[in-house]
This record gives sequence, C-alpha cells and structure tokens, in this order.
Amino acid sequence: MAAKLISTGFRHTTLPENYVRPLSNRPCLSDVSPLEDFPIIDLSSTERSRLVQQIHQACSRFGFFQVINHRVSKETIDGMVSVANEFFSMSMEEKMKLYSDDPTKTTRLSTSFNVKKEEVNNWRDYLRLHCYPISKYVHEWPSKPPSFKEVVSRYSTEVRELGFTIEELISESLGLEKDHMRKVLGEQGQHMAVNYYPPCPEPELTYGLPAHTDPNALTILLQDATVCGLQILIDGQWFAVNPHPDAFVINIGDQFQALSNGVYKSVWHRAVTNTEKPRLSVASFLCPADCAVISPAKPLWEAEDDEAKPIYRDYTYAEYYKKFWKLLDGEEKREEMLDAICKETGSDTIHWRRGSGPQEPGFETIEERFSGMKEYGWLEIELGEYYVGFDEEELEMSVLETREGGWKGGIFKGSRLG
Repeated sequence: MAAKLISTGFRHTTLPENYVRPLSNRPCLSDVSPLEDFPIIDLSSTERSRLVQQIHQACSRFGFFQVINHRVSKETIDGMVSVANEFFSMSMEEKMKLYSDDPTKTTRLSTSFNVKKEEVNNWRDYLRLHCYPISKYVHEWPSKPPSFKEVVSRYSTEVRELGFTIEELISESLGLEKDHMRKVLGEQGQHMAVNYYPPCPEPELTYGLPAHTDPNALTILLQDATVCGLQILIDGQWFAVNPHPDAFVINIGDQFQALSNGVYKSVWHRAVTNTEKPRLSVASFLCPADCAVISPAKPLWEAEDDEAKPIYRDYTYAEYYKKFWKLLDGEEKREEMLDAICKETGSDTIHWRRGSGPQEPGFETIEERFSGMKEYGWLEIELGEYYVGFDEEELEMSVLETREGGWKGGIFKGSRLG
C-alpha cells in the first residue's frame, strides 16, 4: 500500500510505467503559452457595477479568474501552506494512518485521482477533507501536525465567506438578485483537496491531474506561489496560469454553467508537473445541497418565442453527482460531462392513471411505454410523495409506493440524455 504514495522523498530518475500516458494523451508542454490577459479582479473596489462587469466578462470568456484583496488574511493563508507542507513532510508511517482508496470517505489521504479504477495513474498525492459543517468532520482530520485542525478550520471558514461573496457577484452579473444563487444552492457543502505534486522525472509523459471540469458550483484554488502547474483550455489551446502574489484562482463549476443557462462556462483545466520543485495547491469546493434543484432562472432563457426553453433539464445535485461518478466508474469519456448528464436533446411523454400498483391493468401499459424509451437512457423524476425511476442498467421502470401504498396518475416527461 505504501508504494501507492509518491510523496516519499525519493527522487525518481525515470517515470514508473504505471504513470506513462499513451502518445495520444500527453501534455505537449512545448505548445503551452502563458495566459497574458488572465483577469485579476480587486475585490476591494468600491465600484460595485465595475466588479460585476468584470465578473461577467471573466466567467463568460474564461470561466476562470483571480481575485486579490479578498479578505482571507495573509496569516491564514501562510498558516495553511505551512501546515500542508508539514503534513506531506511527515514520515510515511504517520501519513499511511490516513490512507484510503475509498472515494466515499470524508477524510482520506490518497494518490492519483480514482486509483482503484485507473489504468494510468497521475503524479499526485492528496489529502481530501470535508469542511462543512466543521463540527461534523473536524474529529476525523489529522491530529498531526498539532496545529492542523486549528489552522485548517480557520482557513476553510474564511474561504467559505469568500466563496459566498463571489456567488453574490455572479448572481448580479447575470442580472439576478444578489442572493439568488445562494438561495438556489441551499446549505452548501464544502470540501478541500490539499494536492502535493513531487518533482517528476519526465513531466512530458504524465499529468498531475488530466483535463477535467469541476462537478461542483465554485472552486477556490490557492496556487503554489513559486511553481506554475495550472493550465486552462481556451479555444482549443492550453495556457499556463502563472501564480499571482496573494491571489486566489476562482473557477466556475458545472453547476454554475447550468444555472447560467450556458452563459458561463465550466472550463477544462489540468495540472502538469516539473522536474525541479514540488508543487502544493489547496482547492476548496463549494457544492450545492444534495436536494438543491439546479434550474436556470427564467430571465436567462425566456424569450418572446413560446418555444424557448432552458438548455439543461432541471435536476437535483444529488442526481447529478451520482451520475457523474457512474460515468467515471464506467471509464466513459469525460467530454462534456454536463451535457451527457443533463442536456435536453429530445423528449417524450408517458401518461398513466391512478391505481394501487402493478396488479392494476394500466400498469402494464406504463411498462410497455417505458420499454419503448430504452434508448433514452437514464431517467428519473420525483413528484410529491411518489417516485418513478428508470434504471439505465436494468432498463426497468419502478414505482416506489406512497405512504398510502398506492400510486398516482400524471404525466412524466423524459429527456434523452447523452
């Protein structure tokens, strides 16, 4: 198990075979240029309208931006960096007490991304922590270094407030009320990935993290102040995001792309390695409540045309996240994950009548109609106290009983997904 971690202090002279990417999937580092006009937004500005405009331009063009004067104290940031470096410098024996390759664990040290499923690994170790509510998770966090819990608690609290500030600006930048997005997202979850990328003997053959978009709402990244590694994809070209002193990198996740009706983009990004220095980054993720219904506000998609409709169907975050991991576990291509899960590319309607269950004659008709929709893939809807599900693997329709033990009539609109 210990061999799975790469933060051992050992300097490899060649890249181990399990990290070598196929020729068609390597970074091509010589083709990457620095992103010269990357937005840097000063949150101390008293011109609210200008801030809102800058957020709109950054989110619609890049999906990424940096913020300065963000009210997360330098003491808090320096403490987070110090305790993270101290953690990864601990003995292997001490670190392995937290090791797990179970992605459902709320506190764990691991390596790569989804090490149990991957054929090729990524040159990264990471510490994953759930951070909200702190009182629920802090007892799971590392007890070494001794200051870890205190420092990380303070950091995650201040970063959460920064995230809420950004979400309010995003709401206003879309022409909505300041608190619109926070109301939609509900009681947001928060987790953190403390990433450690050791020096890599052959950076051109592997990734720290391969290209991906973030499935959550908002990501707040503390970059290593001295080592560049973050790259983003713009118009088919990869660009390097150089660290800016005392700045956080903010990026739009899949949920804000859906909530903005595609106006703002959840942009592809990746982490690359280098031969000389280790690189540390701290990514904080704000996630909608599981029950949050992700649906763009009507002003973002309504038009005079009566046929106007949102790009994405309504869904809950719990539904999205479950499907997200199913796609990953199936090793399907990650291209346009949001579209594959939630985009409306067709529809059908099923009618059913009131009855007491499968013994009713009308139930057979429903089963037949669901059978005819197998090509539509994954479908589910929750209406009041009853639930209808269409399982993409079993290709069967199921109705879960209501409290009265019966089922109700209605109309089910199923969308073609992916």
